[in-house]
Parts: sequence; C-alpha cells; structure tokens
Amino acid sequence: MLEEVRSNSVESHESEDSVLGLRATCTEDGWIFEANGKPVGPFSLKEMDNLESNSALAAQLEVEQKEILKAKLVDYRREIGIAELNSILASTVKCDETAKAVTFLGMLLSQTEADQYNIAFQAESSTGKSYIPLELVEYFPSEMKRIYAGASPTSFFHQIGRWVRLNEIAGNNDIRALFDSNELSDEKRHVILVDLENKILIFMDQPHWMLMEKLRPLLSHDMKMLRYDITDKTGRGGLRTKTVIIRGYPTVVFAVAKPTQEDQERTRLWLLSPEAGQEKITESLRLLGARIGDREAFKEWFQNHPARRWLITRVCMIRASGIRNVVIPQWEKILERFMKERPHLTPRTQRDFPRLLCLIKGIALLNCFKRTQPTRESIIAYDSDIEAGFALYEALASSNELGLSPETYRIYEEVITPLCKVAGGVSRKDLIKQYWQVYHRPLADDRLRRQILPALESAGLITQEANPNDRREMRVYCTVSSPISQALDEKDADSKTLESQEYRGKNSAVLQLINRTPFDVKTNPPQTSTTTKFSVNLHDHKDICGHCWKTRHYDVLETNGRVKRLGKVGEGTCQDCGERRAEIMIHIFPVESSGTWQ
Repeated sequence: MLEEVRSNSVESHESEDSVLGLRATCTEDGWIFEANGKPVGPFSLKEMDNLESNSALAAQLEVEQKEILKAKLVDYRREIGIAELNSILASTVKCDETAKAVTFLGMLLSQTEADQYNIAFQAESSTGKSYIPLELVEYFPSEMKRIYAGASPTSFFHQIGRWVRLNEIAGNNDIRALFDSNELSDEKRHVILVDLENKILIFMDQPHWMLMEKLRPLLSHDMKMLRYDITDKTGRGGLRTKTVIIRGYPTVVFAVAKPTQEDQERTRLWLLSPEAGQEKITESLRLLGARIGDREAFKEWFQNHPARRWLITRVCMIRASGIRNVVIPQWEKILERFMKERPHLTPRTQRDFPRLLCLIKGIALLNCFKRTQPTRESIIAYDSDIEAGFALYEALASSNELGLSPETYRIYEEVITPLCKVAGGVSRKDLIKQYWQVYHRPLADDRLRRQILPALESAGLITQEANPNDRREMRVYCTVSSPISQALDEKDADSKTLESQEYRGKNSAVLQLINRTPFDVKTNPPQTSTTTKFSVNLHDHKDICGHCWKTRHYDVLETNGRVKRLGKVGEGTCQDCGERRAEIMIHIFPVESSGTWQ
C-alpha cells in the first residue's frame, strides 16, 4: 500500500475544483460520490476494489475512472479534526477521547526528527491499559512498531540490536563524543547497534526497573546517539564487556497498573488513564459480544471497515510525504498563554511545555497536506493546530503537571477531598467506604495503601499521620484546598466564606480549612477538639475564644504545606476590604478535654 501511495504522491496539491466537479467522501458505510449534485453510494471496499464496479461507477457518474481516483485522493488529503479522528478510532476504542487522541498523535510523530513523546497508561486492572495502544498501533505500518510483553536490561539490546563495525557507524554519524580516537581507529572494534529511529515501542507491562533506569536518557532525548556498556557472561564463567549504541528517538508507550513515585519517570511521560464509566463499559461489552460471538464475521468487518481503511491509507500517505519537522512560528505567543495560566513555574514545567508544543505539531502533521511547506521535509503549524493542541493539553494538565495519572487525581478530587473538607483527617476505612459510594465497586486496602496514597503524598497533595487518639490508625489530611480561608467580618462574625480567586490555593500547598461552618464559641461551643482557620482583625483576635475555653498560640512550622503547630500564621492586608488582618489558626479544647498541648 505504501508503494501505491508513493506513486500517487505527485498529486499532492490536487484541489476539488480540478476533479471536474466530482466529490468523494468516505464514511463508515462506504464511499459516497457526488457529481452534478447527485450523490451515488455508499460503495463498500470490495466494490471499490472491483474493476468492473469502477467501470460501471464511472459510467454512471459520466466521468473517467482516473477522475474517481483523483477524487478519492482529494478526500484522503482533506482537513480532519480531533473529533473526526476520535470517531474513526471509536470503531474499536470506545470513549477515552483524550487518551486515544494523545496516543495516536504520539505514534504519528514517530516519523519526525525529534518531536516524539512518551506515554504511560496507569489505571486499575481491566480498564484497557494495553488494549488502547495495541489497537491504535494497527493504523501504522508494521515496520514501525515493536511490541514487548517484557524485557530484561540486556535482552532488550540483544533482541533488536545487530553486530556491526564501529567504523561503519562513524562513517554516517558523528560519534566523536562517544568514543575516543583510539576506539574509532580500531578497525576490529564491533558494537551492538540498536536503531530505534521512527519506531513505536509498546511495553505491555512494566519493564524491569533496571531497564527503566537505562532508558531514562533515551526517554528525555538527551542525545540522539547513546552509548551503553554492558557485561555478558562468557562460556567459561567469566565476564566480557560489550558496547551498545542506541540511535534515534522512538515513541514509547508503557501499560502499567502501579503508579510510579519516581519523578525521573513521571516527568518524562504523558500519564494517561482509560475511563471506567458505565457508558464505556457498556459500549465495550457490545464490542466484545460482536468480537467473540462471531469471530470470522468480526474479522471481516474489522478488515473492511471503510473509515479504518481510510485512516490507514492517510497515515501511509503522511509517512510517504517525508515530513520530518513541524515549525511553530508563534511559539512565543504560546509560551505567553501557557505562563499566564501558571504564574508559579516549577522545574518540571521545562518538560510539560515541550509536550504541549509536540501536541500542536502532531495535529499539524495529521493535516500536513493542508499546511504550508517551506521546505520539502517541513510544514508550518496553523492557529487551528494551536487551539486544538491547547484543548488536548488542558484536559490532562491538572493531573500530569502534578505527576499523577488522571485516575489517581480523580480519586483525590471525588473521594478524598470531599471527606477532608467535612472531617479534616480521615481514615483509610472511610476512604474505602466513600470510594464504594462514588464508583460502586470495591477498592482494595492494599491498592489504596501502597499505590494511591503514596502517589498523592509524593505529589504533595496529602499527608498521612497517626491518629492522636489511636496511634495504630493512620489518618489522611489534604494539604491543598480551595477556597483556603474563611472571613469573619469585624462587625459580623458570621460573614460568608470568600469565594474569590485570591483566596484559592494555586500551584502551591496551602493551609487546610477543616471546619468551614462558622460558630460562636460562647453560645455554641464544639463538643470535640477542632481546628479552624479564621481571618480576623489584629486587635480582635483574642475575643474569638470564650472564657471557658483554652487557646494557645504557637509559631507555625510547615511540613509539605501542612501546619504541624497551630497559632498565628502571619500578618497582611485583606484583599477584600483593605484592612490590616492576620490569619489565625486556633486549636480549641473543651475545659474537660483530656487533650494536651504539645
């Protein structure tokens, strides 16, 4: 098919007007042709492959057969958006609109010079972590993809590497930074060359941790030529050293169940999670019923699906175009827009922003036939590509910029945060009960304790501390909340909570508002120990506490953004009324309470 596409690539700038008024459109039902305002079709792929049918179609449309081919080429090259792309991919991948679009674009970028990115699917079992990349890679030529069920640190190099002379590699590549002059002059020196340029690597399970460490320079695109020295056992029980050279940047996809707490991996990857909602599961069951119920019929439908074949042919045409680079002239405006939403930048932003640019490039490459081509191997991204890239990026930014998978961040927002707003610290048992109420399926204590909570804790969203009343129980506290403060007006102690943006935590850990309900400690004292954050006038802060309550003020000591000792937080000017105020954390115990001050 690729050779056929190359033979027809000379029609690269064919327009619809030049096809004598004939228009072709590929739909899920087949090809539809329209001439002189009269539609004809749809025609299945089998009918289109039949020469006699094409002759009859040309006669019916009163055109030559070559005009039908030209009209089809124009349709292959038309503008396509993310929504239409997802509708084609939905033939076998239901829902997961953002995840499958980001994955497909990443695979498409594998043909570029250096714009590939890496993806990790992290979610609970049976959600489709490996299914999505395996289905999407079927749209790409077989010579581009390599699929691994597992690999050890050395087998990965031996399996796909080939034994070549070092001077052969030096003739076509600049490797003087990897080898000294003596090594380069040695004509007998052999190395293992692993050529990963323009490849798509899919790991169906988490690779060996030592292999992940070895792949870090490759995943971060440190150098296009990487040297590794490994050791192998000899037949006599000794060891010998081998040199491995990895050439090129591949698109790498990992399908893992356990979230990693290593920043060195999390910052190098897009973290995606398949959906697990009722709509997706229902659609997936229908697809499974058709696949398993009649495998032969499903295989025939799968292979002859018109929209799938259309996209496969388009991918081959994009690859045959030879585009290796996408130019974004307005990158400064993109950076300005990116930073406007993120006033507080972190070191990992240096890896997040390039991923946004790569998304924009992937969308432009998908529509390379409609983009300006300053050179034979490059195109220019348009404003529509930028808008579509931002839409995809923002759908994943909240979780990925924290180094969390969408599934883990969703659990934090829908399960943990609501409980902490009401009760402050919560136990793991309470979280498991809340998870059942929200998702209507059980959550294993081991998964919560070993995977979800450590991931959130490493992102700085929660802390875990022993229950002061029962040291055997660990309680979970949120470190970031929104809004973060509750205002008590000078004249009205029951004033409403401020909801404005200046009272919201943004890009930093803030003090947790545990009790959001105002109360008068004189007339309606709490029955148990409580912690409340107030914003009050400096000269009135002593009047908050009643004569029968104990209050002690301490200097604040913060650990991971959560207050360990309670007391005066600081002074400042209220952004609501302009008066000088101080934020006070007061720990209130009943007189008869057995609580003691630390």
